[in-house]
Amino acid sequence: MSMQSVRVRLDDSPLFEAVADLDDKWNGFLRPRFTLDQVREVAAHTQQMARECGRSWDSVHVVDMDFPALAGEDASRERVAIVLMVGWAWGPTDSPSQYTTIVDPDEDGLYDLGGGAWAWSHVPEPGRIPVEELQGLAGRRVHFVGEFEDPWDLYTHKVVLNDWRQHYTSFSRDKHPAENSYFGISEVFDVEWDEAAMRIDDLSVCFVMAGDMELGLCPTSTAEGWQWSLVEAFTRLGILPPTSEMYLPDAMDIPRSAELTRYLLDAFTAGVANEVKEQQALAASKERYLAKVASKVLTES
Repeated sequence: MSMQSVRVRLDDSPLFEAVADLDDKWNGFLRPRFTLDQVREVAAHTQQMARECGRSWDSVHVVDMDFPALAGEDASRERVAIVLMVGWAWGPTDSPSQYTTIVDPDEDGLYDLGGGAWAWSHVPEPGRIPVEELQGLAGRRVHFVGEFEDPWDLYTHKVVLNDWRQHYTSFSRDKHPAENSYFGISEVFDVEWDEAAMRIDDLSVCFVMAGDMELGLCPTSTAEGWQWSLVEAFTRLGILPPTSEMYLPDAMDIPRSAELTRYLLDAFTAGVANEVKEQQALAASKERYLAKVASKVLTES
């Protein structure tokens, strides 16, 4: 099989765009290649993990400079980069070259980061439900803990709130809500709980049951752009996103293809149209009710 665009991850890392031959594997893991921009994304993640976990993580570094450095102002300048991999498990020693590797780009300008050594997993894009088939089952955003408590009772510690996370039962593997945010799903939702959790397993969103037995979704990350993953999670479950309770920022939490981005934008637009339609139906119902009230009052007066 030839090289193709793929999404990959390391353990529970964010998703990264790359290219790889799906038939070329090491111990079941891929050997992806990355553009320099994608290398920078991988580098940022590995450096963070190395800081948090120490020598159990190797790190990638990109050194940028203008070349030639000593040329005059009128000389043509070229931006170049040096990509380094540091294997902290093997160092530090008196010879840093023993655990530091310079990664050269291949003939296509792509970089091999840990191919044949790192556990790169392929994360295929799930089959997408057509926008017109998504259902309007998303509920309102709910804040559970302290929502109906007297502020003075809280201030004087007469009432002590429990950890709000205890108000959710998560069905998603090793994922927990990252903030006190909950987006309900209508009780007519007909997907099995475990299946629902699996459909969104690679997103920073978890499938939960609230204390009142209502189903919903909670973000598991506060990284910029987490709203995109929430919208994608709703679409994977066949549901229009709750557009009246959220927005789509201009930054994403994880890289997405142009095709997937367009799909999520279309789904969000459809969600807006659906909620406008529901509001119009509610307004029409109220108008009919008020017309009956007015007719009765005027008749009796």
